[in-house]
Amino acid sequence: MISLHKVFYLFLCICIYYTNASSPIEQVMEKLIKHISEDQVLKPAEFKFPQWEKKLGLYRSEIRINFFGEPLQADLRKNKYVYVFDNNMFATGWILTALLEANMYGRAPKVIDTEHLSLAIDAIETFHDHNQNESSVPLMTFWSQIYNQTTKTWQSTPDNLRFLLMDFDNSLKLIEDILKFLGIKNIAQLIDKLRANVAAFEDVFQIPPDFDDTYLNIGLGAQLKLLQDKYPSVYQRWLETNSNMKKLIDLTLRYAYRPSSEDLDLNTIDPRTYFWMRDFVRDNPQAIIATTWAQNITEVRTVAHRGIRMPFNLNNVDVTVGANVLYGITTAIIYDLVDFKDYFNQDMQTLYLSTASLIAWSIKNSMKNRPDLAQVYYPSHYNFLWYGSRSLFLLELARRQGKTIPDIFNRVYSILADVYRNDVVKFFQDHVRSDKSSYDDFLGTNDTNIFGKLEPTGEDRIFSTAQTVNVLIASFTYLDTNTGKLKWIMNEQQIDTIKIMINKSISWLLDNAFKYQPFNCFFSGSVKGLNQLPFWYPANIYQYLNGTTFDPDHFDMNNQALLVDSIVGVSGYIDETIYERMISEKHFNRSTPTTFSGYNVPGAEFPFWSSQPYTHAVTLLALAQYNNLDG
Repeated sequence: MISLHKVFYLFLCICIYYTNASSPIEQVMEKLIKHISEDQVLKPAEFKFPQWEKKLGLYRSEIRINFFGEPLQADLRKNKYVYVFDNNMFATGWILTALLEANMYGRAPKVIDTEHLSLAIDAIETFHDHNQNESSVPLMTFWSQIYNQTTKTWQSTPDNLRFLLMDFDNSLKLIEDILKFLGIKNIAQLIDKLRANVAAFEDVFQIPPDFDDTYLNIGLGAQLKLLQDKYPSVYQRWLETNSNMKKLIDLTLRYAYRPSSEDLDLNTIDPRTYFWMRDFVRDNPQAIIATTWAQNITEVRTVAHRGIRMPFNLNNVDVTVGANVLYGITTAIIYDLVDFKDYFNQDMQTLYLSTASLIAWSIKNSMKNRPDLAQVYYPSHYNFLWYGSRSLFLLELARRQGKTIPDIFNRVYSILADVYRNDVVKFFQDHVRSDKSSYDDFLGTNDTNIFGKLEPTGEDRIFSTAQTVNVLIASFTYLDTNTGKLKWIMNEQQIDTIKIMINKSISWLLDNAFKYQPFNCFFSGSVKGLNQLPFWYPANIYQYLNGTTFDPDHFDMNNQALLVDSIVGVSGYIDETIYERMISEKHFNRSTPTTFSGYNVPGAEFPFWSSQPYTHAVTLLALAQYNNLDG
């Protein structure tokens, strides 16, 4: 009888243990939250090489170079010591967004407390453009600005790169000694690549504000408004410096691309942009499309030599930027952010529709096989798809809640629903790995072993797989505000297929969330090899900043001063027959690159920005949302 009691007691203890034990998904989420928390800067540091400057409240972000191939080459890309810590707003903004949504739309432990959220928001607030002559303008920069006493302007600059490259030649010996001490091989090749990129790095020291960071900040503000009950002081803090929505809309329209305009500031675009989207321009002549930079030709002529200039002195269109602008507008209108909707005029509605239409067109047409030009700053296709799907998710929610929204929102809803519930699903089905569960972008996909056999290392596999889940959930579910659960849109015929795809990817993430490098490529420069320079593409504007014209066939490409001050662009629409002839001709004595060979091309290794906590954050979001699915 006693032994029977012991057996019963042991059985009871086991039942209690398993009742209280965390499920595998909760264990992984808790570990992810811990990793993310550890990657927030809680103690600022000043630059003193090899110590990087780190700004309080920001999350870890790194600049690396996309070396690939045999092990010694690949190690230069992924080695834990070979990077530059970067203090940018973009990574921290998206990490916060994913963290907050893990609790808003998912079921997860509390991901961030008021203290750490406030630190991050305070850090982001330092990325406002200080050159604005009005107060509280929510115009943001990728890097924070420093004041130049000589030019009397605020200049945006990546601080650690600036410190490192200001005295690059004198720093080389120290860099080499440190790398040798750490056991890094192929040091000479790394130094050569750094030296080759010095000029490219210096170009980004002068960039103006941009609309991707700007509208990311708008979306974040809307989230903070919705979460006032949980973080009551944080939204008020955000409002203090972000309330001038009228000025934001004025700036958005001032710098938008309008191919049919007679104004050179509005109708002229980077020739790389025109190359890939000219069919869209032809079919949508009255389009107004969101651009990357808050600057135009007239302004760059005036302020370039004061240290504020767009790369190549000309604006461009990046569909990832467009997706961020679209989401920022969507959330500002739906959640009545400040007085944004009061200034949502006809031109802004046209911009909203045009930008959404371009996103859908680019997906349906596979970026015209030039993702390097369509996503000129943001190469990750999975990241782009997630940004676009977020607007569809909000529009679906607004419609189900019966919110009063502009008619144009219903048109955009139809456009996005069609492309995301058909073309994007097909993209995932066509690009899933052989395991039918996970996805790769391009980091490490061309690595080999010492015998030259291909051995992909899957460094963006976690990120790409998590973003696939996030895209599918955003495209095929809605938040039931009565139950707090994510419910399936059951009228979609392929819903069973979608469930299987998500289940497989979630199982893979639970098994592999910590088995691969959690890298991503959330940002890059616009030039990833010689073929991506804008000069080789057909153009009809060849001017210097002073307004004089020049002949590209008689231009000294070795004259850096002339090259830096040149404007090469496409104004208006060029008849396609004429344009095709121009493609067959040489520009600056070089042929137009008409094909894209991928991001892993020998000799075209390029700097990219990666953030490990960003990967962890979107993985957490995928798991949390899956954990909140209703059936």
